[in-house]
Amino acid sequence: MPYVNNQDVRINYEVEGEGPPLVLAHGGNDSLEMWRRYGYTDDLKKDFKLVLFDFRGHGKSDKPHEASDYGTEMAADVLAILDSLGIAKANYLGYSMGAMAGFTLATHHAARFHSFILGGMTPYEWPESMVQAARISIEGYKLLLNDPEAYLKQMERLLGRSLTPEDSKEFLSRDAEASIAVLTSLLNWPAMTDRDLTTIPVPCLIYCGELDPFHSGAKESVNHIPHAAFISLSGIDHVSVFIRSDLVIPYVRSFISLFNK
Repeated sequence: MPYVNNQDVRINYEVEGEGPPLVLAHGGNDSLEMWRRYGYTDDLKKDFKLVLFDFRGHGKSDKPHEASDYGTEMAADVLAILDSLGIAKANYLGYSMGAMAGFTLATHHAARFHSFILGGMTPYEWPESMVQAARISIEGYKLLLNDPEAYLKQMERLLGRSLTPEDSKEFLSRDAEASIAVLTSLLNWPAMTDRDLTTIPVPCLIYCGELDPFHSGAKESVNHIPHAAFISLSGIDHVSVFIRSDLVIPYVRSFISLFNK
């Protein structure tokens, strides 16, 4: 299983398929397995060289416990992987947290990419509802550190059901300190300005669920990115959009085909 070392943090990555390189950047509190879970890899590896990886703090990558080890360093990890593979330029598909890293790469390292497809995220300041949700999650992880049994009871209340032994094992296995550091860094991630977005020189496809709190900012961003399009997916929320790979993959394929002829 290959790793790349970026400033003493090991980043796990995998490669599948043949064709134009396509980086898949997952969302928060997940791993590269999310792309397999919902059918993205089985479909896309037929025509693309997929570069999957676990962001630091996730999956099989190292999990530092300081917020300063995250943030834009997570975008730098992508470049380290491309360098390790000898890939000069790639396409990029990122969802949620993966899209945050994508916006950073698009504004600072666009020369390494043919195109960006960024879903479920705004480049601007987060809406208050999402800020509060992140803060609640941070408090939950603090509870996990201090009183694991109370944390499990809290999860039962949130889920509205009893936890299975597998549920309990998964929750207790989480690295709470790393999760707190990741969420803190996301809340402190520098918001972009309209002027920042005007400097992005490569094509971008921005998509978001109509019911996603990030929808408004995502939609507004394409008014300032020189070569951008926006897809609004009707009647679905932040989580449901990613699950619906049957809706997303056709847009991915058609968009990338425009720039890899």
